[in-house]
Amino acid sequence: MILTYHKIGSQIEIGITTVSRRSFAGHLDLYGALGFNSVPASQIAGLIPGSATGPVATERNLAITFDDGYESVWTEAFPEMAARGWTGTVFIVVGSVGGSNSWDVRLSPRRFKHLSWTQIEDLSRAGFEIGSHTISHRDLTRLKGELLRSEIRDSKHIIEDHLGKPVTSISYPFGRFSRKVQDEAAAAGYCCAFTSSPGPKSDRMAMGRLSVYSIDGRSSLERKLGLRPGHRLECLKNTVIARLSLGTTLVKR
Repeated sequence: MILTYHKIGSQIEIGITTVSRRSFAGHLDLYGALGFNSVPASQIAGLIPGSATGPVATERNLAITFDDGYESVWTEAFPEMAARGWTGTVFIVVGSVGGSNSWDVRLSPRRFKHLSWTQIEDLSRAGFEIGSHTISHRDLTRLKGELLRSEIRDSKHIIEDHLGKPVTSISYPFGRFSRKVQDEAAAAGYCCAFTSSPGPKSDRMAMGRLSVYSIDGRSSLERKLGLRPGHRLECLKNTVIARLSLGTTLVKR
């Protein structure tokens, strides 16, 4: 299973992508009580059918991912995960490192801050996987040629230069991709790529995930994890919410 979070904390916004630290800690305790193991997202990709290498597949492998690379991953999520021996995967918007989310439609009284390179390096040293969320969080399906390649390839190289280790995964902004985008990601050297919507995990360059929102309680999380009836309902909810985010591409691009 692969779950996606965005912001952790108490900053007010008109939206549902900010999960309180208290709720997030409760989520981690629930995952642990249910017997899930924390693994990097790229490791899940190594468990899909046809994988030549990778650990033994188990239904209790869980990857917790964070899209956009907000500072709250370091200030709020990291302490809770470290206390429980968990790590995650953070997909960063390279051009916004150390800045704010000016690429997004503003839904809060003030902008949300992004991770700094120092914080990203701290997370990496602590065992977190750092992946790319491109340079500027643009809809990749609308880009062509060198601009598309730059968003995908240059973001990878910049992160690698800062961390001194390979970057093997990318998350497509808005979950939007095409065969051309997938091919460019593969050509850039990524081993796996992730969308923001549920779907089969048979294609390493378009692996589905389920997002966790502030409206999700225990029963919802258990449905997302496939532990109680209603998993398809959670998938539908995720798909609808993900499509609503596409309004950003019309306003900001």
